[in-house]
Amino acid sequence: MLCSTALVQAQFFTQVGYQGALDTDPAKDWTATGWTNFNPKATNYAAVTDTVTLNGIDAGANGKKTITGSLTLDAAKVYLLKGIIVVADGATLTIPAGTVIRGKADLTASPKNYATLVVERGGKLIANGTATQPIVCTSWKTSGRDRGDWGGIVICGKSPNNQGADVQVEGFNNVAFDNTLAKFGGTVANDNSGSLQYVRIEFAGLAFEANKEVNSLTLGSVGSGTTIDYVQTSYGNDDAYEWFGGNVSAKHLISYITTDDDFDTDFGWGGAVQFAIAVRDSSYFDLTWNAPSGASTSETFESDNDASGSAKLPYTRGVFSNVTCVGPIPIGSTWSAFGPTSKGAFRRGARIRRNSRQSVINSIFMGYRNFLMYDGDSTLNASGVPTASFPNTATGMLFRNNLIVNSAAGAPISSTANGLVEVASANSAQLTPFDTWIKDATNGNKINPVAYTSGTVLVDPQNKVAPNFRPVSGSPAIGGTNFDLNRLAAFGVLNAVKTISSVDGIRAFPNPAQNQISLEFTAQESLKAVAYISDIQGRVIASLGQQNIVTGYQELVFSTAGLNNGVYFLNLETAAGRISQRIVVQK
Repeated sequence: MLCSTALVQAQFFTQVGYQGALDTDPAKDWTATGWTNFNPKATNYAAVTDTVTLNGIDAGANGKKTITGSLTLDAAKVYLLKGIIVVADGATLTIPAGTVIRGKADLTASPKNYATLVVERGGKLIANGTATQPIVCTSWKTSGRDRGDWGGIVICGKSPNNQGADVQVEGFNNVAFDNTLAKFGGTVANDNSGSLQYVRIEFAGLAFEANKEVNSLTLGSVGSGTTIDYVQTSYGNDDAYEWFGGNVSAKHLISYITTDDDFDTDFGWGGAVQFAIAVRDSSYFDLTWNAPSGASTSETFESDNDASGSAKLPYTRGVFSNVTCVGPIPIGSTWSAFGPTSKGAFRRGARIRRNSRQSVINSIFMGYRNFLMYDGDSTLNASGVPTASFPNTATGMLFRNNLIVNSAAGAPISSTANGLVEVASANSAQLTPFDTWIKDATNGNKINPVAYTSGTVLVDPQNKVAPNFRPVSGSPAIGGTNFDLNRLAAFGVLNAVKTISSVDGIRAFPNPAQNQISLEFTAQESLKAVAYISDIQGRVIASLGQQNIVTGYQELVFSTAGLNNGVYFLNLETAAGRISQRIVVQK
């Protein structure tokens, strides 16, 4: 029955019947629409045609260039990025679909050339590519491209964190020409720093100083009003994504062969991520893994409340769902076949430590030395391991309904690690309870249901040029999900998204919207539908009423002139299901 006025449950999580990032259906493979690139080292990018617009080094720029108004780039040009490009408070940088930006760092220059894009608090980056015309931020080199060729993208917001209202991204405090950049923090939970959609970030991660690298995408106190969807990082020199506080959520993320961690969360981040892929490579790891001080091993998830493991609020409490995690151990091999360096550099699929409450559900882990480490008393206690309890509250942490393959071929059994789970040396007595806890039916995890061999789980996830992350027919990744957990209450579950088989090519534009927004799609048959906008609580706040949809291209136009700035959902509902698009109103 069509329902244009009743409350709808149109929030963040999409309920699906598979673990990991993808369905078996090739038509639903969001990595295969043309916007991704798994071989950027061999890609022939067009030569630079604009060396001025994003240049903070030449012509006496003294290391940075500040955008103070509105600047829109031209997709017909290829831009060279040098120095620190600053999007100031009140300014907006708009990057159109299809734009290519090539970053060139040089720390031997005077002033130092950090080749980094920094969006300051109150500034906005509008970078909305499309599935066929992504925005590409890559290396300036024609050959020999590699991690750290340029800095990366740093976005700073006004959302809360647990460290204070004026925190600075590491490394920026010693920038000689301006040590005040990249500060974040505030009280605006729904702060809007713009939109990133269909964006690739390649060969980023410059080391400003030893052990102080910029991540491919750094998010400091970025608020929930910001849109992050369809972003791929490749060959980064530090973490692919790092959240320092804030509440921003994201969908459709890819971390491809980064150096340190794929998804790093700190300082009370409280958002969510659904549909993500992380791929490790045994030749790319943190080079400080065995350093006497500042050592860092490479994990897919690393999560802290803060560096001291304090009880400062808010706790780091984000939720990851439907993540496909492909570790460094080749399919069909074992950790013991690694050389000594790879054995030491790669440790775990997820390391949750220092009082973090991060949850991971409905995900796939394959090919790691150890799969899950709860590091320290505070994390173990929050999970319920010592008491054999299973928290399922809005503040609890969960590791449930995940698929783990290859734990038997992980690290040798020791007093703190058994190939499946790991604890810190001070918690060695908790290793057996932890193993029992993760295997308990209450948690719903599937441990080694099939062998770690080709064709048992995913089609071809370790292909270096054209990987395929879809589940094979009969894969244990099909089924076993759970979207009714209380931990998801803060984000909500959308039970029917993109489930109308007779409608495809769905797109909302412009997004962010000012005074109006259009819902564009193609109908394969005539149908009746209700079109409406709902808020994040599921309340219908604007409706076009019932529409008689005819076969072919459709565009439904909504007025957003009376809406406040924030996040909403644009819905098309029929008797067969509902399609929803997350939108942002920004005036």
